[in-house]
Amino acid sequence: MIKSIVVLGGGSAGWLTACLIAAKHVNENSPFSVTLVESPNIPTIGVGEGTWPTMVNTLQQIGISELTFIQRCDASFKQASKFVNWVNNKPGDEYYHPFTPPQSFDQISLGRAWQQQYSDKPFAETVCLQALLCQQKRAPKQLNLGDFKTIENYGYHLNASKFSQLLTEHGTEKLSVKHILDDVIAVKSKSNGDIASLTTKEHGDINGDLFIDCSGQAAALIGKHYQVPFISKKEVLFIDKAITVQVPYPCEKAPVESATISTAQSAGWIWDIGLPNRRGVGHVFSTKYTTIEAATAQLKSYLAQSVDNIEQLTFRTLDINPGYRATFWHKNCVAVGMSSGFLEPLEASALVMVELAAKTLALQMPASREAMDVIARQYNKNMTFRWQRIIDFLKLHYVLSKRGDSDFWRDNRDPATIPDSLKELLTLWQYQPPENNGFLSPYDLFPAASYQYILYGMGFNTQVNCLGNETELAKLSNNAIEKVKSRQRKMPALLPTNREILTQINQLNREITIDITQENLPTSQPWQYVPNNHLSKVSQQYPVFFKKTTSGYSPIYLTHLTDQGKLLHADDINRKRYLENTNATTLLPVNDDELLEPVKLDIRLNDDTAIKVTGLYVFQQIKWQQFKSSQQCSAKLTELVELTMSSLQHVSRLIAKENKARNI
Repeated sequence: MIKSIVVLGGGSAGWLTACLIAAKHVNENSPFSVTLVESPNIPTIGVGEGTWPTMVNTLQQIGISELTFIQRCDASFKQASKFVNWVNNKPGDEYYHPFTPPQSFDQISLGRAWQQQYSDKPFAETVCLQALLCQQKRAPKQLNLGDFKTIENYGYHLNASKFSQLLTEHGTEKLSVKHILDDVIAVKSKSNGDIASLTTKEHGDINGDLFIDCSGQAAALIGKHYQVPFISKKEVLFIDKAITVQVPYPCEKAPVESATISTAQSAGWIWDIGLPNRRGVGHVFSTKYTTIEAATAQLKSYLAQSVDNIEQLTFRTLDINPGYRATFWHKNCVAVGMSSGFLEPLEASALVMVELAAKTLALQMPASREAMDVIARQYNKNMTFRWQRIIDFLKLHYVLSKRGDSDFWRDNRDPATIPDSLKELLTLWQYQPPENNGFLSPYDLFPAASYQYILYGMGFNTQVNCLGNETELAKLSNNAIEKVKSRQRKMPALLPTNREILTQINQLNREITIDITQENLPTSQPWQYVPNNHLSKVSQQYPVFFKKTTSGYSPIYLTHLTDQGKLLHADDINRKRYLENTNATTLLPVNDDELLEPVKLDIRLNDDTAIKVTGLYVFQQIKWQQFKSSQQCSAKLTELVELTMSSLQHVSRLIAKENKARNI
């Protein structure tokens, strides 16, 4: 039986993997456990500041709210990749690869209509709203939509180090991941070649049934222990070096880009990512075609357009070895993250491959060692296909370039460097476009829409064919493009800029304290006195407590907890006119301190907003029973106690209303 998972290595890869598996399988009714072992002496690389829209689902699966994620990880909304100077290096050479597919993509491919009627305007700007939003640096959503709800698809830009910290806290505190900070000094094996345990300096042997290697480029288990070969792809993807730098904004209100900007250089390209508090910039290049000194000079020249005091910045150089493992799942060991492979930062495929690997492991977790080999064979087949398809997609960007200003670009178009699988697709796409018609495998990492954005963004031409009803296709195409035009006219004015929404999100208070003893105006306070003769009705909808006043204890009811919840309470008031008399005199003041006890509500909403409500009193059940049996109680007092006690079940309704107000 498989019940113990050991993850070696932290960082985003290790903690995403541990959290996704734990969220799926660890619970109080199961012996299943997840342990993460990481060295306190090995720093994480901290690259991968761009994600795909898949991260939205990933955060929901592991239970991290978007508010917490954005505030804790310096995150911003990413809607696209923007490519500058990739086609011909002439003025105006730029195009977008948005995350939202072309309009009506499930019904019609707009490539033909664009080529025949609209090619004077870039493809992405013709077939969707998102390119325009990125040009205007707008957000994909409005703040009041709440967590993960949106108008356009989006991923994130993030601070990778802070993301790892958040995942560490969340995994250990919320998902019961056991965290061991220690150095692994040996790997012990079973007679069948499986890993039996990891030997650590301070914690002894860490036993497990399945070991996941997230040790990065060290590949401590899949590489060093098992000697699984690494398949280099340098002959296809030439990038082998990166120079990175963190760049401050000139002022706090500087615009935040809505896309990753990728600007081509003579022997590589420069990425530019906008976070709320800084930019992350890096130059990736091939040392076969340029030197580190020349590449650094190009990066500084790029930065000089927007940054002062460049020499005060800290530059960091990283090695890139493009390729992947011949086998990802060997024996009872699975490689995830950089231990399984890495290609280059183009199109931000690193983190999404971690997500896919971890989700697949969680979904297809073998129940026994006997089942493991069967699952491993299919896993290896699918992951190998995915890595090969990523290579095809990345190479496509270079193959379609018309730049001839350096050997780097000319050699990228050399047929000897182009995979046969990509050659086949390019032949196919000369005659019919990539469409949402099932031709691409469900294991393709990039959808057909992504291929269209790159192909037609770079000027690829698909010949006209006679497939389909041309009149009907023309009608559907024109209707779709008219919808795009309508949205382009209306939507931008309704959406905040990326900077505006991020400022609003980061100003939201996640810790709220409500002190009932403080007298507020009835229009703003989250409670009301119970109106005379309406306790029965009020207690059916709201939790009733007691508030200490100068004349004793008076019953009150909680109406809402936050400003968002107050809006829903206003709707309740309109439907329940009997609650209008909120200034009524107090009902049955209770003066016996022996019967009441103070309580504090500690509430955590689904978006991680923590709310504390103090100054409340409730009846002590035991003392009430003693009081009732020893004294003759009036029917009115008995009704008051029983109604208020039963009303406390509505605290959960109040919480549900607050979550509903946030759309979570």
